[in-house]
Amino acid sequence: MSEPLNFAGSTRVAGPMGESALSTRQGHALAALGSNRLLRLLGREGYLIGTASFFLAFLCFMSHWLLMSDSWLTLVGGRELVAHGIPHYDQLAVVSHGHTWVDQQWLAQLAYWGIYSATGLRGAVLATILVQVFALGLAFVLARRRGASATSIVPFALISFLYLVSFMRAEVFSMALFVVVLGLLAAESRRPSRRVWLVFPLLVLWANVHGAVVMGVLLASLLGGCEVAALIGKRSQPGRNWLRAVTLAVAPVLTLFATPWGDRAVPYYRSTIGNPVLRKAASEWMRPELMSLKGFPLFPLAAVAIVLATKRRRDLSSFELGALVLTLMAAFAAIRSAPWFAYACIVLLPPLLGRARKQRDEGEPTWLGVGFATGLLGCASVAFAMVALAPTSKLTSNWPAGAEAAVTHVLRVDPEARVLAGPEHGDWLLFRSPEARGRLAFDGRWEILSLPQMRAVVDYLDQKGDAWERLARGYRLVVLDPHRLRLARAYERRPGVRVLYRDRNVVVYDRGRMAD
Repeated sequence: MSEPLNFAGSTRVAGPMGESALSTRQGHALAALGSNRLLRLLGREGYLIGTASFFLAFLCFMSHWLLMSDSWLTLVGGRELVAHGIPHYDQLAVVSHGHTWVDQQWLAQLAYWGIYSATGLRGAVLATILVQVFALGLAFVLARRRGASATSIVPFALISFLYLVSFMRAEVFSMALFVVVLGLLAAESRRPSRRVWLVFPLLVLWANVHGAVVMGVLLASLLGGCEVAALIGKRSQPGRNWLRAVTLAVAPVLTLFATPWGDRAVPYYRSTIGNPVLRKAASEWMRPELMSLKGFPLFPLAAVAIVLATKRRRDLSSFELGALVLTLMAAFAAIRSAPWFAYACIVLLPPLLGRARKQRDEGEPTWLGVGFATGLLGCASVAFAMVALAPTSKLTSNWPAGAEAAVTHVLRVDPEARVLAGPEHGDWLLFRSPEARGRLAFDGRWEILSLPQMRAVVDYLDQKGDAWERLARGYRLVVLDPHRLRLARAYERRPGVRVLYRDRNVVVYDRGRMAD
């Protein structure tokens, strides 16, 4: 066991001489570490502070992987909002030109564009890191307030590691909003108060930030449904209790329409949730698989949740149990929903561990906790500084300027040229090459394509059917991920097709007259 800290300036040691000497050394140590309040915080919460610092350091060391296709889409959306206002019809791509565009993530895109305009790409990446660490820290605070010990929280965070980190995109704001909404509703399920009405402005904000607001709406309605069920059969219940319960059960769904698009948001959600083509085309919309890196952690996490919820059922409110079931079902429906189950486990499950209540008021802070926290805090600080001071080119190492320049040159010299890019590179080209606007076949906004158009894109990428290349007719430039080996080889074997640029991340083909 680690040695407890004595904030009076000494440690119990047999004999007056040992006590005096150790007291002096302890006093110097306390002076070196700072005030008693800071030392107590580091000692009591050292494992959680150290774990959050580890997540921060990891995200910083992986910063060049935080820019993905959705990152560029987020910046493109923000730029469009500033330049042209709220979009209603697509003007960016050829295939979807004129289609209704419900840019449901507009507020997150606007925030990112503001950060990018003020601080550059580096600032946007650092903001992505900080928002995710904030969401994790908030989940830790909520779990502690529910009576969990620090040592009971850490294992859930480590098991859920892959679900708690994300690249730069609108969804990172959803993580913090989810934790806030879950914490509010869980508290209300145990001690009802007027604070529950805060969930509505939170959901309205969320509805303009990211589509994961659907999970928040379901959780709010779940609390209302639990309260309605509890009132049924009880006599002499005040009318205000029924009003609260029914309002919570029904009204949250209305927040989905509190956007600039109103009821036109319905087709947007229909085109994403349960879309059969999207589930085949995008890996994060697929079901988790036991033998996959991203899917595997969900299974032990689910097993632990089921065991704890079964053994300690009485320690969970009906809402909390329902929230675990709801988020677990969503996670097994699509791997992109696994973060919501992960955060629900971190907030709700640690107090259920056998010794959680006994450890609620743990003993004196330990030197081990202080060392763990300060060591990882130091690593995180160094990693953060490295990202803040590193050249932007290091962050964009996976997005070669040579490929972008090759595409831009052709589009400038040939006003009739158009470009067909895979979903990995479309929004990057839209952002980096303004000439691509309105001349790109499609980008990462799958939801604005019709189902036949989605199938045509998937058939092209997978080379399915005799007419798989029909989509590419009329496009002079083709930009692909070279790991799409079959598709890349198909172009490389054709006469008249030139390779303008190639590296491990992207290859640019000029089809010239072969485009038609």
